[in-house]
Amino acid sequence: MLIFEHCSYLNHNPITIVIGKDASRTFQPLFHFHPGIEIIFVHNGEGSVIFEHGAYEVKPGTLLFIKPFQPHYLQMRISSGTPYVRSLLKYEKGYFTEYLKAFPDLQKFHDHLCSDSDVVQVQQVPEHERLVKFMVESNERLLLHPTHTQMEGRALLLASVLHYLYPLWRKDGAAKQPAVTKAPAVSGVMKWIEENYDKEFELDVLAQAVHLSPNHVSQLFRKVTGKTIIEWLTERRMKQACILLKTTTRSVQEIGEKSGWPNFNYFCYIFKKRMGMTPKQYRYH
Repeated sequence: MLIFEHCSYLNHNPITIVIGKDASRTFQPLFHFHPGIEIIFVHNGEGSVIFEHGAYEVKPGTLLFIKPFQPHYLQMRISSGTPYVRSLLKYEKGYFTEYLKAFPDLQKFHDHLCSDSDVVQVQQVPEHERLVKFMVESNERLLLHPTHTQMEGRALLLASVLHYLYPLWRKDGAAKQPAVTKAPAVSGVMKWIEENYDKEFELDVLAQAVHLSPNHVSQLFRKVTGKTIIEWLTERRMKQACILLKTTTRSVQEIGEKSGWPNFNYFCYIFKKRMGMTPKQYRYH
């Protein structure tokens, strides 16, 4: 089930930075999305991450950039000998953008990461020990400052990390983490849903697009992702509805139609079932 993480703490703490934490005990593999941006750097641990467009390997040195309202599912194979150690930078986009106004090139780069559909979101950082040292030392200096100035310090640290990583994205994806699924058709299904979620769904049409039988593509998709095609489609539509409710003044009925639910009553029913509140309540929550 898709879970919406409200991240209400970002209202009073718009930038959260945790460097080099062992998250083995608290980590939960949830399929979820949230309004804040996340940058995750994996110090130690192995697993995979699933976005709308594919599944990718995660290992030491992997960097994830997770966009606002983007459904994602991170799975880590945690054991006593293989803990999950990560750095997490989580922040509210609008707040941080104000700090970037003094750095127009960096602001343009950040906008590219947040909005471009073809941006590389999973990177394998070369010589990642240098990035670890940089983040650890920067965080140690930040903690030496008075508490009332630390939010400004976090913004500067976050900007510095982005500036450090900027060259990765300028190599035209040279460091891109390859998709791990051994079934290219699964990525094809994800791409097809991304392009057609707002239309009436027909399994036969999807199966034809990826050159498989309806039964085969359904079984293969569930085996790789752990979810049915209908669940994946519903979650993509739900993401779109949440974005439109929060960022536009369109009517709830129009938002349902734009998200793939022309039946208004059914849209309200499925939204409340998934999100725990009506579309109107969510808009003003």
